[in-house]
Amino acid sequence: MPITDTAKEKHKNRLSRALGHLNAIYRMVDEQRYCVDVIHQIKAVQAALDRVSEEILREHLETCVVEAIHNQDETRMIEELMQVFRKAPQLYSLEGASQPQEASAAESSPASSAHKTSPVHKPTKGCCS
Repeated sequence: MPITDTAKEKHKNRLSRALGHLNAIYRMVDEQRYCVDVIHQIKAVQAALDRVSEEILREHLETCVVEAIHNQDETRMIEELMQVFRKAPQLYSLEGASQPQEASAAESSPASSAHKTSPVHKPTKGCCS
């Protein structure tokens, strides 16, 4: 079963926000912003993408996997899930699970959050060169 229309819109909205955030990070790099600030923004986007991935996996488990079990196709489904977990081990690791506050940071306004600078250190041009 493919992604439903309702889920599709929800996922597209989340991905659109992450894409906007990623474009803001691209601008930060172009503007030679402070390295640690860029890294923090990258981590926020990664957390947002992890959240979308987790949601899609949950929907897959609730629909496709259940259907495969009812159709006695467990072997194929188990192999498919093992491939998913090999490629994304954070999906089953408690340490790799994204925190709600990280995901929400990436889903906030990309322009405003991506252009904040570290309060501890004022960046100097070429700090990492």
